[in-house]
Amino acid sequence: MSNRENAQQAEYWNGVGGPHWVEQQQQFDLMLAAFGSKALDALQLRAGERVLDIGCGTGSTTLALAEAVGPTGSVLGCDISQSMIDAARVRSTGIDHLAFAVLDIQTDSLAQGGPPFDAVFSRFGVMFFSDPVAAFANVAAHVRPGARMAFACWQHQDVNAWISVPAAIMRRFTPNPVFPPADAPGPFAFQDPHRIRTLLDTAGWNNVDVEPFGAHVTMGGGLGVDPALRQTMGTAIGQILRQQVDDATFERATAAVRDALAEHMVDGAVVFDGNVWIVTATYP
Repeated sequence: MSNRENAQQAEYWNGVGGPHWVEQQQQFDLMLAAFGSKALDALQLRAGERVLDIGCGTGSTTLALAEAVGPTGSVLGCDISQSMIDAARVRSTGIDHLAFAVLDIQTDSLAQGGPPFDAVFSRFGVMFFSDPVAAFANVAAHVRPGARMAFACWQHQDVNAWISVPAAIMRRFTPNPVFPPADAPGPFAFQDPHRIRTLLDTAGWNNVDVEPFGAHVTMGGGLGVDPALRQTMGTAIGQILRQQVDDATFERATAAVRDALAEHMVDGAVVFDGNVWIVTATYP
């Protein structure tokens, strides 16, 4: 992958992507909680360990990691988005054994003045690398021998209707819809378990295990169709649609997406089935 793709990811997450996530922080936390908890359980953290949280976003996972290792441990949450790191720092004020930094996992030093990491975690933060092997190798260079890694990543979008259904609708209204290659940086870059194993093996990680896990995805904070619609239309696909069409077309697309979301109402909330891979590995 190219430096250009890496720069595009930084531009997106420091442009529309980061602020949208900050605005929808509570909605995304609820939506992703079950998957993050499953990956955290797989990591089997112990009190006193030092942990790296990759793509920490607004910090909910970093806070959970800090609780797991206790005050004798430490956690570094890193993300490429300044706005998301700023939000994470606000919500973690007063917790001394965690810190946040704006870092590019592929190219930056991750040491931040501390000892090597005992464990590495990510909830949907590893799929955006333009060079995954370089990123995972850089992580490996900053862990102690025997370190563990656990992360959650999405399976194919066809088994994640929360995105495939509205995306298909929005693309019908988009004059030049974007269909990125399967392995391009993005939410579904790690949909292929064989690719995951190959990337981690090449980067020097061992004992790679990829297990399926499914849970409900509750959109819009469970507050009904309109909050779920705002969350959905703020995605990258929604941003592309907004840039390419006039107001009337965008309104028609939005109405069509709203109708689709309404079909998935369960007890007043928009709920889909979500399917991920829970990946674990050790180094070396």
